[in-house]
Amino acid sequence: MASAINDWELIGSRTYSWKGNEILRCKHWDKVAIRWHLSTCDEAGKCEGGTNVDYATKAQNWTEMPVWRNAFTFVQVPGQPNKTQYLRLGLTGYDSRKTQVEAFAPLKIDVDWRWQVTKDGCNNFVVRMSAMSMIDDKMRPKLEQFCRLFDKDHFVDCTNL
Repeated sequence: MASAINDWELIGSRTYSWKGNEILRCKHWDKVAIRWHLSTCDEAGKCEGGTNVDYATKAQNWTEMPVWRNAFTFVQVPGQPNKTQYLRLGLTGYDSRKTQVEAFAPLKIDVDWRWQVTKDGCNNFVVRMSAMSMIDDKMRPKLEQFCRLFDKDHFVDCTNL
């Protein structure tokens, strides 16, 4: 039976709150730059890709239910040409170093953001990078290894994928 698009399951996430000066956090912001790094690398270590940016605009009011908004999505599907061996991932300004993981298919990486202005007028900005795949018995060892390297939030039990 073929997997459907709604068969994607979370295999790891890393969520970061803005860690700047408190005085700046409570100033008016027009937009926020979200920088992420994604490189595709071969076995010899040659990588292509790099750092990209998106801009968050229109903060939500503190009375609204927080909504995640997408900045970037990377998808690798089975049978795709030029399948890469490794991915180097990171959220610039949040990760102290990039994480290198083995690439496989199917794999989906999302970079999302959430921005609310609190009741006292301060900015609450959060960025999340999450990974999803379709889980089957043959993939479990690879998924577990990826999860251990990638998942910093510990939302996923890497031994029970």
